[in-house]
Amino acid sequence: MIPPKPTSNRHCRLHNVQFYNLLPRGIVCSAINEQQHKLALARDDGTIEIWNMVHAPFLEKTVVGGAGLSIEGLAWAGERLFSVSLAGTLIEWDMRTGNGGHPRVKQSVLVTGNSAWCIAVSRDDWLLAVGTEGGYINLYRLENDELTYERILDKQDGRIVCCRFNHSGDFLVTGSADAVRVWDVRKGHAVHKMTTGRSDRGTPTIVWDVAVLKDFTVISVDSRGRMMFFDGHLGTVLDNVPVSKADLLCLALTADEEKLFVAGVESIIVTFRRMDGDGLKGGAKRNNFVRSVNRRCHTHDIKTMATLGRTGLVSGGIDGTLAVTSYPPFQVDKYLPLLPAPAAVVAHGSRTVLLRYTNYLEVWTLARLTDDGADSSGGRKILQIRSKNDEHIVCAAISPDGQWIVYSTENTVRLLRYTPDPRGSDSGRARLMRVKSVPEQFGPGYRVDFTHDSGSLFLYHSNRTITLFACLDDGKGGAGLEHTQTIDGSRWLSEAVHLSAVSQCNRYLVCADTASSIVVFERSAAVPSPVVAKWKRSISLPRYKLPPTAIAIQPGKTRLAVAFADHKLFLYDFDEFQFVFSAYLKLGDGGVGIPNHPISGIVFDPRHESAMLLKNDSDILSVSFGAAELDEPHAQKRKSHHKANGTGGPSNGTADQSKHTLKKVRESNRLVSIEWLGESELVVIEANALALIEHLPGAFRKKLYGKT
Repeated sequence: MIPPKPTSNRHCRLHNVQFYNLLPRGIVCSAINEQQHKLALARDDGTIEIWNMVHAPFLEKTVVGGAGLSIEGLAWAGERLFSVSLAGTLIEWDMRTGNGGHPRVKQSVLVTGNSAWCIAVSRDDWLLAVGTEGGYINLYRLENDELTYERILDKQDGRIVCCRFNHSGDFLVTGSADAVRVWDVRKGHAVHKMTTGRSDRGTPTIVWDVAVLKDFTVISVDSRGRMMFFDGHLGTVLDNVPVSKADLLCLALTADEEKLFVAGVESIIVTFRRMDGDGLKGGAKRNNFVRSVNRRCHTHDIKTMATLGRTGLVSGGIDGTLAVTSYPPFQVDKYLPLLPAPAAVVAHGSRTVLLRYTNYLEVWTLARLTDDGADSSGGRKILQIRSKNDEHIVCAAISPDGQWIVYSTENTVRLLRYTPDPRGSDSGRARLMRVKSVPEQFGPGYRVDFTHDSGSLFLYHSNRTITLFACLDDGKGGAGLEHTQTIDGSRWLSEAVHLSAVSQCNRYLVCADTASSIVVFERSAAVPSPVVAKWKRSISLPRYKLPPTAIAIQPGKTRLAVAFADHKLFLYDFDEFQFVFSAYLKLGDGGVGIPNHPISGIVFDPRHESAMLLKNDSDILSVSFGAAELDEPHAQKRKSHHKANGTGGPSNGTADQSKHTLKKVRESNRLVSIEWLGESELVVIEANALALIEHLPGAFRKKLYGKT
């Protein structure tokens, strides 16, 4: 959609890109670390995502998946993350040295019993249990940052679908076909086998999930849509509660055990509240949970849930949406299964856009505006590039002139040279070739940037090093790459680079990590050639208490805008060493009425020096400050009275630094990226809603009386 020529400097032409056809990636399992405020979740393509849940949830790290990979269980043991898969492997991921792109495998162990279906860690982080297809329970001891084999419990018939330790860690509760078992961990034997019964004589009942209360009451949910309560001490049934007409797949308990959440194929989260009461006459225990409110935030099967505090709940399922809900009051924030940013890159000089998918890239043209309207060359796909062996693409970028394309997977990195058709038609004279003349330093990375003159390339690696390359063109169709410098970022960055930005003058590079370290690098001004120019650290910004979620350098100035997870936004002049603007943006119920999503993108308005556009997953916001803030008579003006927190930040010496105007410009539930194209055109890239839905399986349907 391209509107007519703007009539004032308050309007712009809009390129509404909606041909980004991302496929849904369902959520299989999850695990939450309450101490670290981290959520780990696995998708059906084998990808593991680490989300920071301190304030507004945002994707912090990613473990890329691949064809044939299936993660069936996740568990935290302190700061250690473990996963099990259908390949029969127990993997510990190195989270401490893991980079902003993807953590590495620390150790991998083959378990006994073929495919692994479930994993559990005791509350004291001392024992780890893995349930397998063959009916074996593998026990491991966690001590001194090591994983030590302990023993195998007695073999049972059939698959072990789920498992959970009791609060003391002396017993393990497992669920399988038609039964819930209680195991003595020290002796290795099952002390109780509690049968569930069947709805149909020939169909076994699958126990999909179990939970254990502090008083050793065992709760299970099964394929009949029933929730059962057992006495773990005696091995007897306490209650049998029908909840759904379809399978119940997961349950979750709050830390105080006052609320119980149950969900499954019916895509409704049912809440149960604990009522006061000690039991029945004679001292017999009973179920004292009563049904409360329902939460509807998914369209398909809900496969995993995890509690967040006393009222929060995180859920995910086949539709791929990560839902964060709380009650009371009822609030829901949804995060669609988008790829980690940057997933779309705009090449300003060639008016093209690069779209990244899991295992291939697409390059599309953008319409060229004329006085008579848009031409017919816009919205045309000119390239599709598949990765080698269909590996998952970790990062990709296109140069501003549209002639260099680079992408990296876990094992390979490719640099491509694209020569468009000089006549601008489809005569087939365009050429795409792989650049084979690359130095040995050109290895796989997890993030990549081009300078605005398309002359240099930055490649970020997991060991916190940044390699710089010069893109060479001999003018005769030949192309090459030359290594110019390697920057050791470990001297100033605590973790690997999470965010990066290159200035429009190609003189400054800003890097930030998830530990709130923000470093500005500067290129030698006396040497114009990118081959011999050297980069050095210029300044490190004051460190904030939370990690940044978006950064941007203002064109033509030495100003850096940084947004954080708690919606704090500041503008810092790293040449004058002072803050220009700093405020807490009031979003959600207390602000402009948008979800509690983090700010994931910042672009400066080229027509106004004191204005910028912000984006999250659902909205585009306009922020005006300083002189521009005074020119907004109809907007709701805000003044922040918060003080800076953390180890550093702006002072409240001048009230003008916090005055700003915040407006909602555009609403979109699938926003991927925004970028200015010149001074009067804005490119807005959204995920195609139809593509996210049409590839999903059919949802559960319940026949209602009198309805056809």
